Amino acid sequence: MKNNTIINATLIGDYCAVPLAFDMSENASETLNKLENIPSIEVGIVYNAKNEIFAEFYKNGKKVLVTNHERGDSWNKFEEDFLVVSKPIFYENELAGTIYLRVSTLELTNKIREYIITMGVLLFFLFTINYVLASYLQRILSGPILKLTRATREISNVGNYKLRVQKQGNDEIGLLVEEYNKMLAQIFEREEALKRKTKELTKTLGDLKQMQQKLVNSEKLVALGQLIAGVAHEINTPLGAIRSSIGNIKSALLYVLNEYPRFVTHLPANQKRVFYILVKDSLSKKQLLTSKEERAYKNSIMASLEKHAIKNAYFFADAFVDMMIFENIEKYLDILKAENAEAIFDIAYKITGLQRSIDNIDFAADRASKVVFALKNSSRINSYDEQVLTDVSEGIENVLILYNNQIKHGIEVVRNYKPIPEILCYSDELNQVWTNILHNAIYAMDLKGKLVINVHSDKEYVIVSITDNGKGIPPDEIDKIFNPFYTTKPTGEGTGIGLYISKGIIEKHKGKIEVESKPGKTTFSVYLPIHGSAEG
Repeated sequence: MKNNTIINATLIGDYCAVPLAFDMSENASETLNKLENIPSIEVGIVYNAKNEIFAEFYKNGKKVLVTNHERGDSWNKFEEDFLVVSKPIFYENELAGTIYLRVSTLELTNKIREYIITMGVLLFFLFTINYVLASYLQRILSGPILKLTRATREISNVGNYKLRVQKQGNDEIGLLVEEYNKMLAQIFEREEALKRKTKELTKTLGDLKQMQQKLVNSEKLVALGQLIAGVAHEINTPLGAIRSSIGNIKSALLYVLNEYPRFVTHLPANQKRVFYILVKDSLSKKQLLTSKEERAYKNSIMASLEKHAIKNAYFFADAFVDMMIFENIEKYLDILKAENAEAIFDIAYKITGLQRSIDNIDFAADRASKVVFALKNSSRINSYDEQVLTDVSEGIENVLILYNNQIKHGIEVVRNYKPIPEILCYSDELNQVWTNILHNAIYAMDLKGKLVINVHSDKEYVIVSITDNGKGIPPDEIDKIFNPFYTTKPTGEGTGIGLYISKGIIEKHKGKIEVESKPGKTTFSVYLPIHGSAEG
């Protein structure tokens, strides 16, 4: 409608261009009167260049007031029940005037209303037919499908694959039901086969777990066997110290009981006071000295004694160091200058020796207790213990105690233990990991080298790194060391399952193990989760 109106406005404008140019309004009016043949056009007005009415047409001769005319470029718009179009008229490329048309949209509106009513009636008719057809088809098609749906829901909820749907015909729905029943039969057969296979796999898994536990126990017994000689030595050493200290106590106690009363009775008051100070000072000292420190203290004390012209300075310097007295020697001059000074120091040495022997017994007993405790923790070979909160550093220390006899003769151990949280784990199994890694490190260094143990934590893991400066692992073998029964040791010295078992234990704790190696430096790093460490 808009396009036709624009075309009409353009044509009328072209016809009115010459009358506008020559001011022949009659010709323009005659042209506008032809709009009577177009029923929808109600108003047509030609304006001259001064925007004055040059010619005009009103349907049925009824004049209508036009107030929205604007001079300028072409425009068109719908307003209320009309379409209004305005176009400029040119003559020889100069603006001669403007044509204004107003077209009624009432006829268009009526046609649209008729179309809507017709479409509504048609849609109602179609919906009615569709409803009737749907109701009919539902009884034919939906019934069997709903039965299939109910059967599927029951199978899904109960898992009853013995259920079957009754076939009601030989049409496509009947074929669908038949195939559905065949599918249920196949699923039932496969489910039964799966149950049998699962039962077999469960039994096989149980057998594998038993076999794995036997391998773990075997490897643990091998490791313990390698420690027997060292552990025996570690226990015999403190036992020897205890026996020696008991002998010293017996001899010193007998001498003191016999000689001390007579000795104290005849000792002058000033010497008796200094004697008591000497014994008290010695008993209050519990410092342990290296050989180098002992020599330095003896030389210093001898120089001080010689300065005061004390005879037999070497004897007294040796006695002072044995009694753990290193400073302020001058306060003992009253007994050092006495004629029986050596006898006084001898009985003081024997009295304080009782305390030293008791301290040696206490230290040796504590050492033996630690070895026994470490051996006890490492000797359990079952895997039925419960998870416990464990300090990983303590477990490593227990293993180091068992290896002390191999370590102390030529291996320097550097411990870098930082505070870490306790983790829930199978502590005995982790001790097996530390045993395997430390044993391999000691073996790689041939009992001579440097062993560095770092223990720290981040937000997720407790991290243990064990580094040795041994010969290293060849690059072509480093990817194989965690394979079962693979070993770089000579025949008879290794089972080849230590690291394989260690990796399994760490993975059981949801952790990971990494290794880096080059000649002179091999590092095993173990990552153990802080939260949710071990599998239940």
